[in-house]
Order: sequence, then C-alpha cells, then structure tokens
Amino acid sequence: MTRPTFTVTRKIRFGHVDPAGIVYYPHYFDMFNGVVEDFFDDCVGASFQAMRAEFRVVTPLRNIEADFIAPCRIGDRLDLALTLVAIGRTSLRILIDGSVNGSPRLAAKLAIVFVSSEDGRAVEPPAPVLARLRALTAG
Repeated sequence: MTRPTFTVTRKIRFGHVDPAGIVYYPHYFDMFNGVVEDFFDDCVGASFQAMRAEFRVVTPLRNIEADFIAPCRIGDRLDLALTLVAIGRTSLRILIDGSVNGSPRLAAKLAIVFVSSEDGRAVEPPAPVLARLRALTAG
C-alpha cells in the first residue's frame, strides 16, 4: 500500500453533525476540498489563490466517489490521509482515507482537473506545480 502523501486532522464540531449526532455527509465533501487545498498549499507550494493569480489556473473537482464505513461524532478527531495516486496530462487522481484513532471511517476517490480560469478549458498543470507533484509521487 502506498504511504499517504499528506495528512491532516479535523475535529468534528457541533456544526458538522445532524440530529442523529453523526456527521451530515455533505460536510465530508467540504472537508475533502479543504484537505486538497491544504495539500497544494503545504506540500506543493502553490495555494489555490496563488495558482489562480499567477498562472490563471483553478482546480475543480471532476469526479468523486466516497464510501462511508462508520459514523463520526461530535468531538472525534478525524485523520484525513491524502494519497496522490496519479498525475494525468490535465488531472490528478487522489485518495483520501479517514480514520478516528486508527478506526476507518471513510474512503474517497477524487479526480481534479487543472482548468484555465480565463476560458474554462482543461490545461496542463503549471510547470513548477507539475515538477513538485512528480517529486512527491517519486518519493
């Protein structure tokens, strides 16, 4: 199994849960986006804001598949481990595994695309971003 490229911990808060006391699933999708955004900022060295301003590139989600294995509850500390699986010509495939104290809670597969913010067409990642992504998959 490939080691995660990046891991963050999110505390489950009151605003994340539904009347049953478990995370209302749309909140996970917001967490996934946050993990990807943090990954680009912390590991790739290219925040979403900087990529848009400097390279005129944004990274929308093209596809997502999620399996919810066990519920998360208020107060849980959800570890979200992002694994960079593949770099395509204009896209990335990413896995995000979530666990609480080592107990699996969710698994998600994401595909994101590099898109021109000017005309909405898929584009290759900016050269420095691509170089860093390749370095991360090589290690």
